[in-house]
Amino acid sequence: LDTKSGISLLSVKHHLMLSYLQSLTLVSSRRAAGDSLIERTPPSLSFSASDRGPRGSGVGDRVDSLIEARVALEKIKMLEGRMQYQIEKLVRVAEEATMSNENFVNDPLAFRPNPAALMDQGSGSEDEEEGVKGAERDGVYRPPKLAPVPYTESRKDKEKSRRAPIPSALSTLSHLDPTKPYVESTSGLGSTPALMSQRARELHRMTEFEEENMTRLVMKKREAKRRKQDEEDLALGGTGAASGRRGRGGGFNDEFADILKSVGRSQNGALGDGYEELRQRGKKADVLARSRTRGADDDDLQGDDGPKPRKRSRFEKEVKAAKKR
Repeated sequence: LDTKSGISLLSVKHHLMLSYLQSLTLVSSRRAAGDSLIERTPPSLSFSASDRGPRGSGVGDRVDSLIEARVALEKIKMLEGRMQYQIEKLVRVAEEATMSNENFVNDPLAFRPNPAALMDQGSGSEDEEEGVKGAERDGVYRPPKLAPVPYTESRKDKEKSRRAPIPSALSTLSHLDPTKPYVESTSGLGSTPALMSQRARELHRMTEFEEENMTRLVMKKREAKRRKQDEEDLALGGTGAASGRRGRGGGFNDEFADILKSVGRSQNGALGDGYEELRQRGKKADVLARSRTRGADDDDLQGDDGPKPRKRSRFEKEVKAAKKR
């Protein structure tokens, strides 16, 4: 019986079943002939020994062979129950040699990990390049030794961040056209118009792209903040170059210079702006405040003929009295 191919458990099972049937046939024929069951020649070694010799030809030896085969078949039945899924799978593959790939994908065992794929395929060539002998390799995985490496910024990004901004006067030279009317900001303070700014044209192209494609441009947090500041500066009549250390553009400062200068004024210990100061002046004061204001106005009217004499203090009066003595 060829036991090289297939599962060894099934091969042993078939071999024992065949031996059991042969022994049962011989015992039946010998009993029909009237032979005694006591005749036996037991082997010197136990059943588990691999080099045990064959039994004798007596009827008792056939009975012992039946018992051994029956016990082995009972043990194989228990092992076969544990390997039932694997046996059914291999039997199905053997019967359906032309099974399609779709049925094979539905098999749960098709998704199990493959230990062979975890092996490093290029380990041999690397070892040969490093001069390591094959005899010294013990097959134990050793992680590579990695040293900490500092992050080096690319030269392109570094030059872009350090590049000085282009003056607004140079950007206007390429767009000057004597045939067109002169364009000026609403403040009239001579700041560069937003329509001639290179940053303004870039923001306009970005806005058109987002509106045409119905999507937002993906950019870094720093670039998004810069774009927001530039759009605010353009809306206020600036050049759009509001980011960086320069702060906001000239358009914002020119349009709202009076309001920005009034921010931080203190009125009775509280901070306020120019509009708050006007609102406070527009409110009707109480009787005491109006009387004080009226007295100050009367003093101003009386002081037109000459300077009002200063009221002497108590100390000055006592000094004058001491001199008269």
